[in-house]
Amino acid sequence: MPIPSRIQPAKVAAADWHTLGPARQGLLEGAALGTGVTLIHYATDTVGEGPTLHVHPYDELFTVQQGRARFTVGDDTIDAEAGDVVLGPANVPHGYQNLGPGRLDTLDIHLSPQWVQYNLADAWDPSSVRLSAESKVQTPPPTDAP
Repeated sequence: MPIPSRIQPAKVAAADWHTLGPARQGLLEGAALGTGVTLIHYATDTVGEGPTLHVHPYDELFTVQQGRARFTVGDDTIDAEAGDVVLGPANVPHGYQNLGPGRLDTLDIHLSPQWVQYNLADAWDPSSVRLSAESKVQTPPPTDAP
């Protein structure tokens, strides 16, 4: 026999946890629903843009919904595309950037009822990742105008 749940079904409308615009983002902390999982939605059209190097005291799962991203997780570089899932283990520095072309859209699952993040921007050299990201964007060769 199943054990009864401690929480009730609930809906959180997109407008209650998303900001809309070119960089669509959202934060829904699990504590608001009585769960141990926090969601962050991140989307950008800008190649090379993404969350800076940071760390959490819990595991995080990155789900790529659309586009392509280059993740830095500890000493590893992981390229991922729509449908892929990347694990960022607890206390391991990580960040990611849009590889393009086009929009990157992710839903990041934090295995914690609250979002806790320590940015490591002073230790982050995004230039190596951004250069690599930009090199992946295919631009059409120039055409000679008549």
